Amino acid sequence: MPFWLKAVLVVAGVFIVGSIVVSVISWALHSLLFIAIGAVAVGALYVGYHRFMMSIPAYRRRQLQKKRDF
Repeated sequence: MPFWLKAVLVVAGVFIVGSIVVSVISWALHSLLFIAIGAVAVGALYVGYHRFMMSIPAYRRRQLQKKRDF
């Protein structure tokens, strides 16, 4: 096998391995980003629901009574 072909194969191998590593890291970071966005969305929905429900007097009384019982 000629020397130049070995060099080309080494460069191609390094390029392919590098692109695989970059894609795996990118996938992991995007997954973490989507998990974080989902957690923020769920937290915002929970806070909004809790604030809305606490504005209803009967629900607020029941929640305060539960808090006192425990």
